[in-house]
Amino acid sequence: MATLVLSTVGSALGGPIGGAIGALIGQSIDQQVLGPGTRGPRVGDLGVQTSSYGSQVPRIYGTMRVAGTVLWSTDLVESTQTAGAKGQPDTTYSYAVSFAVALSSRLATGGIGRIWADGKLLRGEAGDFKVPVTFRFYEGSEDQPVDPLIGSIEGISATPAYRGLALAMFENLELAEYGNRIPFLTFEVVADAMAPTLGAVLNDAGGPAIDCNDERIVGGYAAYGKSIGQAIEPLVTSFGIELFEAGAVLRGPASQTVTVIDMDDLGNSADGQPAPIIQREQKPARALPATVRLSYYDPARDYQTAEARAVASEEPGAEQQRELPAVLDAAQAKGLAQAMLARSWAERDTLTLRFAPDQLALEPGTRVELDLSPRLWTVSKCTIDGLVVVAELRPTSGAMTALSADPGRVLATNDAIEGEVSLAVIDAATLPGQSPAEPTVLVAASSATAGWRARPVEVRYGGQRIAARTARRKAVLGAADNSLGGADPAVIDTVNTIDVTLVDPDQWLVNCTDEAFADGTNLALVGKELIQFGRADPTGPGQFSLSRLMRGVSGTQWAIGEHVADEPFVLIEPDAFAAIALPPWAAAFPITVVSGERSAALTLTQPAAIADPSGGATTDSEARAAIAQMLSAMRQQGWIGS
Repeated sequence: MATLVLSTVGSALGGPIGGAIGALIGQSIDQQVLGPGTRGPRVGDLGVQTSSYGSQVPRIYGTMRVAGTVLWSTDLVESTQTAGAKGQPDTTYSYAVSFAVALSSRLATGGIGRIWADGKLLRGEAGDFKVPVTFRFYEGSEDQPVDPLIGSIEGISATPAYRGLALAMFENLELAEYGNRIPFLTFEVVADAMAPTLGAVLNDAGGPAIDCNDERIVGGYAAYGKSIGQAIEPLVTSFGIELFEAGAVLRGPASQTVTVIDMDDLGNSADGQPAPIIQREQKPARALPATVRLSYYDPARDYQTAEARAVASEEPGAEQQRELPAVLDAAQAKGLAQAMLARSWAERDTLTLRFAPDQLALEPGTRVELDLSPRLWTVSKCTIDGLVVVAELRPTSGAMTALSADPGRVLATNDAIEGEVSLAVIDAATLPGQSPAEPTVLVAASSATAGWRARPVEVRYGGQRIAARTARRKAVLGAADNSLGGADPAVIDTVNTIDVTLVDPDQWLVNCTDEAFADGTNLALVGKELIQFGRADPTGPGQFSLSRLMRGVSGTQWAIGEHVADEPFVLIEPDAFAAIALPPWAAAFPITVVSGERSAALTLTQPAAIADPSGGATTDSEARAAIAQMLSAMRQQGWIGS
């Protein structure tokens, strides 16, 4: 006859899960194959990124955070950037890598949400990446194509499409943010648009071997292990899911109808000898857990591991630790832990009843009401002894209810979306105390949003292009709202004011004393004139009115009369600039710095005089003409590009 499966599943569950989970072979349900000595996956297993042969790839349901398995990778690709004065080059090395990560052995139609690298967001909730990379996601369909990068390197005929595996593909992930090494990655995998039911998870994991209609919801679940039994055991055991053997299928209860049993109908025997009406056995209290600890994944903690605890009494006793690779909120987890503890104590009782042949319809899962305490029982096993129906019953457990619980705090990760970059380029020679041997430009960059990282830029001059990067720190950059009037550079200008609007409205300008001017405090470039400001009065978000001005600082008094509205404003802070040294002849050409669709241009101040063979020196215009003529000849000879 049929047998109730409580925390066990047997040979009916044999068969593969996504090629990653083996089969149960030669074991029956009655052997308690998931009893002591066999267990499901540990919660922490999902957080271990692997790249070895034979690594299991879980089947993901709902939404989970997993590390995945690296399937393919290139070597690190090195690139260099050289800057600095002639004879003293400063070479910077950077690295990138391309690789593919398997995330689920089940179709992930919802795609990928956030991605964490070394615990920091690599991909934000809006789908934006925090470092440069080309990303592709394959949901694991049976007709997904070969990735073009892998195919181009390995050869199309030698490259699998990894069909049936949800795959994340990174192309040229820049590693500067991670110490020029591949970071540890975890992924928010959205396998299903809606949270699945427990029944749906079990039916998919077990294929035709399981037919379960449990309608309880779970936020996400990862089914993996050495067998299908191990893959689903944590779910079955933790939630107390009832599965009954019905031929080759394990099914849920056929009906929730309660059968009322009269005590006078009990005590039947096949041989006519007196039989006990009730046989009741009870486990000793010391064999039951006093505390249950449940580990799970909490979405309020960015799907990190959390723990719920339920206690039967303050008396010391056994502690039961359960690890459930499922997504629950704190209230659900608290209620589930309490239900697990209550079920352990409720099921300490076992009844054996003997019915007349008119109860042959009894089967595992049937709910029975008896004049006992407790009144509701569930048939767990039925056998036929002659014409007597011998049934084993256990108390019927109550439904799980959510309890008040606090998930605790999690260290929030910065998920600011990077805004479009704004640029300014400054001649280093105009700043106080600066006299570089080679022409040098300072690149300042900012954006309107809080998200910031060093951005790649391209510096163009005289037909040449070099790659560079902005500073790691955002500059205080903006524009003048009005045209700054004329003034005497010898005294503090108390007449004029300059209104500025910063690119980032969260940045701030501060006041300083007149004495602080001598230390270079509040030095800024407005247009082509260097000024210092003593007062910065806020007038709106990112807007300030600057007054008490020192004008024409560092010899820029020639620019006092050249101001126009909407010209650049840049606060001079050395660590907010990227210094880029150029060859001497670059001074003859406009310098343009480009990032995406944004650019900023500059013509360098007086280029160094070029000595002629007679010992004289050329004028500025003669120097520019000579350099231009030289470059033209070099291009014609093919020595440099156009």
